[in-house]
Amino acid sequence: MKIHFSFMRKNGGIFQEERKDKTEDLTISDAKVPSTLIFPLSMHIGKPAEPVVAIGDKVKIGTIIAQAQDGISANVVSSVSGEVVAISKRDTMRGPGDCIVIKNDYEDTKEAPLHADKDDLTVADKLEIIQKAGIVGMGGATFPTHFKAKPNKNKPIDTIIVNGAECEPYSTSDHRLMIEHAEGIIKGAHIYQEILGARDVVIVLEDDTPDCEAALREQLTGYPQMKLVVLPTMYPQGAEKALIESITGRQVPPGGLPADVRTFVTNVATANATHEAVNEGKPLYERVTTISGDPLSTPQNLRVRIGTPINALIEECGGFVMTPGKMLHGGPMMGLPLTSAEVPITKGSSVITFLSQKESEREEQTDCIRCSECINVCPVSLQPILISNAYERGDIDEAERLGAMDCIECGNCSFICPSKIPLLENIRGAKQAIKAKSAG
Repeated sequence: MKIHFSFMRKNGGIFQEERKDKTEDLTISDAKVPSTLIFPLSMHIGKPAEPVVAIGDKVKIGTIIAQAQDGISANVVSSVSGEVVAISKRDTMRGPGDCIVIKNDYEDTKEAPLHADKDDLTVADKLEIIQKAGIVGMGGATFPTHFKAKPNKNKPIDTIIVNGAECEPYSTSDHRLMIEHAEGIIKGAHIYQEILGARDVVIVLEDDTPDCEAALREQLTGYPQMKLVVLPTMYPQGAEKALIESITGRQVPPGGLPADVRTFVTNVATANATHEAVNEGKPLYERVTTISGDPLSTPQNLRVRIGTPINALIEECGGFVMTPGKMLHGGPMMGLPLTSAEVPITKGSSVITFLSQKESEREEQTDCIRCSECINVCPVSLQPILISNAYERGDIDEAERLGAMDCIECGNCSFICPSKIPLLENIRGAKQAIKAKSAG
């Protein structure tokens, strides 16, 4: 996809051509629920969930079908009522992975709410509800929320940042959520404030979303401790570490976490899901996903049951008007290419993007011209070309020393590179190799 580069800042960033006009004014519609749904056991960072159902078991909407393991992990709940028909490897956004397959009985029978009474809930109660609900970071990071939000007396949080800076060119799922569910986002942010005892809550938007700003400001009445900050529209404005520095002036140290600088960051969709779990007793079994791109007949913002195969959503959008050149889980900047439309929507699926063949053509690679553009646009101050070179020559230790693991995979470096070197692809490879070395 063509990117218009016109600005740099201290921490890196670009203005880019956006394609949000395809869906930004479209209200959220409920996607049809398919006959068969696929639930990966790894739709979160950390250990895969462990199945607690067997083939032939009957389940309801909200039934826990896979339990979080000890440590960093998250529950998986069914998004339909029906029968477990398989527990096997299926295509997922991360490649072949263990999944639970459920046949929909179309009765939409629901489990009892997560709790009987929302009044007088303690911090421990709220964290337990969030854990039962299976909530993870829904902006794409998919870190289990109950683990991230657990108070730590050694690292007290004074600032909560609610991230509404939706950077990917085609994605408008958060945009529509902020307009249509502003109250839930505010209430979810307040729940985090109660859990963490934070003094400040900052909701962050980009300046190209005045409709979101208006909807959220209307709901801020009664929450004097919360404020709305509007930042310039620039990619990747919503990157966690860059956002923390923009709002607080604090820099997360290399290899560090937001908690190291007394900050907690959550996506608007995660905040809304937390409100639904704690205040309404609803587990995380559906999410809003943008389905967009020139090849599609009718791009849409859809409320999708988790586990829905992408091919069902292609049909929902009227099929293709041209043969797509690439399908991405995510957007053209950070998205992962998919080779199968059987891949299901997961908790982190904010956008599925279809690129035309022209957009997805790979330009011929040439030698590095030492222009330093990749360094200038890196939002975390890395040297992408040096990490890429180290990976290509097999020097994984050097790639690690250069900070490969701090890469947020925004894709700025690859898109700005005049030599068309696959910098992001190489850095992702380096990160995988570093992880494998550490595990081995």
